[in-house]
Amino acid sequence: MMHQSISKYKLYLYLLFFIFLSTTFNFKFVENFQDKFRLNQVNITGLPNNEKTIIEIELDNFQDINIFKLKEDKLLESLNKFNFLENISVKKIIPSSININLSKTSILGKTLLNGEKFYIGENGKFIKSNQLFEKDNVASVFGNFKIDEYLNLIQTLEDHKLDTKNIKKYYYYKNKRWDLLFSSNLTLMLPSKDIKKSIKIYKKLLDNGNLINIKTVDLQIFNQIIL
Repeated sequence: MMHQSISKYKLYLYLLFFIFLSTTFNFKFVENFQDKFRLNQVNITGLPNNEKTIIEIELDNFQDINIFKLKEDKLLESLNKFNFLENISVKKIIPSSININLSKTSILGKTLLNGEKFYIGENGKFIKSNQLFEKDNVASVFGNFKIDEYLNLIQTLEDHKLDTKNIKKYYYYKNKRWDLLFSSNLTLMLPSKDIKKSIKIYKKLLDNGNLINIKTVDLQIFNQIIL
């Protein structure tokens, strides 16, 4: 009877020991399995090195997150802090990395907002100067303008085959009209309405060689050209 009790005791002891080893093994297995899917590499393409570096620093907060729990909207929320980005593509690579392809918008001008320098992106966003390292030599834009108004003007100029690289300053006035200062120091004064027609007139004068030694072309008044 005593021998039988000791045998049962050993059996229970072995069983407990086996359960303990199994549980420890399972914990380690689960832990190792989870570690395998923790984000440890972010591959960014499409940007110059300096802009790429500040993106990498921002995304460092996502390191070690389980890739299956990594929400794309949270990732996009972080990326959208950078107004110089134009196109964003994110792809998870199992088990532990993501590929992010980004593109930098074209810079079409620079301006001051409340005393702070901003760049004007083709993507329709004002970009803080400290977000850009490789800065383009672009025109200065003055006045309290809406970014769409400026982009529409640029588009109209390009539609009429005018090289905007020859414009060094834009001035916007409260009556919603523009003055353009060219690198030749000629100033084009546009009206608040019928801008397309006025630019077409200016282009014709330019192409016909009528603006040699002319410093001002005033097209503010309908059907009048003042040189």
